[in-house]
Amino acid sequence: MSIVLLGRWDSDNTLTITGSQRIDDGDQAAFAALVEEAAEHDGAHWACELDVDHHREAIQRAYDEYVSDDAGATLIDDVEGCEPDTW
Repeated sequence: MSIVLLGRWDSDNTLTITGSQRIDDGDQAAFAALVEEAAEHDGAHWACELDVDHHREAIQRAYDEYVSDDAGATLIDDVEGCEPDTW
């Protein structure tokens, strides 16, 4: 199983996570359906499938892989309120 995070990059360089769903690893049809639904529902234009078991792990991986190298970028989790380790 994987976790799909859905969200958007805001103009202030913040990645806001607005959705999180578990899918079977590599299920492209499920991934595409989640992305389409999120785009229609809340304007999400960012999505990523992460091979982890828990939402908290997905948040940390998203931070490490997409946010941490961009000076001034932040990640906000509107789903469960998790805060990534920024060490």
